[in-house]
Amino acid sequence: MAWRALCLAAAGMLAAAEKPNFVVFYADDMGYGDLGCYGHPMSDTPNVDKLASEGMRFANMYTASPVCSPSRAGLLTGRYQTRSGIWPGVFSQQSSGGLPAYEVTFASLLKEAGYKTAMVGKWHLGVGSDWQYIPTKHGFDSWMGIPYSHDMPDPNLCFYDPSGTPGLPCFPGTNPEPMYTTTPIYDEDLKQVRLSADDSVQIPLFNGTAANMQIISQPANLTILDDLYNDAAVGFVREAARGGQPFLLYYAFQHTHHPDYSGRMFWNTTMRGMFGDSIKALDWSLGNVLGAVKEAGIEDNTFVFFSSDNGPSLMRLQRGGSAG
Repeated sequence: MAWRALCLAAAGMLAAAEKPNFVVFYADDMGYGDLGCYGHPMSDTPNVDKLASEGMRFANMYTASPVCSPSRAGLLTGRYQTRSGIWPGVFSQQSSGGLPAYEVTFASLLKEAGYKTAMVGKWHLGVGSDWQYIPTKHGFDSWMGIPYSHDMPDPNLCFYDPSGTPGLPCFPGTNPEPMYTTTPIYDEDLKQVRLSADDSVQIPLFNGTAANMQIISQPANLTILDDLYNDAAVGFVREAARGGQPFLLYYAFQHTHHPDYSGRMFWNTTMRGMFGDSIKALDWSLGNVLGAVKEAGIEDNTFVFFSSDNGPSLMRLQRGGSAG
């Protein structure tokens, strides 16, 4: 793949002072027609639109798979996902496998070439009983994120109510869909996984390095997740720039996967309802990361990529995105 070839060029052919930085933004279940730059009249995405207008659009680019895990395996390795065994479906919280250790990711290539590497956001390529499949085992120096989709199981709260209290359900007026009913409880000392007896224990939020990885909350609080992800991504860019070290940031948003969620500043701020609020939160954080790149004076030496793991979840209707 062209992306892997570019990483190889950066890793093997350039002197340290010439090595470019890489920022890879990866949306989740965002459709071709969900962005303002592709004609949606009600999407508030000024930062993504600006990136499209100033850069190059790949209008005939195909993802490796129509579902999360295989497409992410294809992106990270530059290989057909079937070669990694990540096919045809996705990892759930009960899965015991993950991206094999023998797979070479673009993060591991760049790390070997002296890059500082970080991932923020959704992984969805396995955890393992000893956490042997998480991002820090595949070339990333650090990771803050959720190991799978945030509907595994469906969370209880996704939005602040108008008074500013985090209390609005993810499915107003409906019951959550019982697609996933049990979630692993991770023992940080023994690194063992057991399943909770019911669905009261929910999605974990990981944060740390290979030497010190922790679960900082379980369940993850979706109403503040945008702020946590944003601070981690922006902080990484600033730290790497101050140190003068070439870097890779892989920022894999939870947005716009079902169920929609957003923080306090985005609730009820768009014409597209909850889905629009979710997109606006994504665009805000992307803009902050690009702002940090510009403020650090490294804009001309940084490649920025934006894509989605697959198309929209059309079965969710107005809360599932647009295929254009």
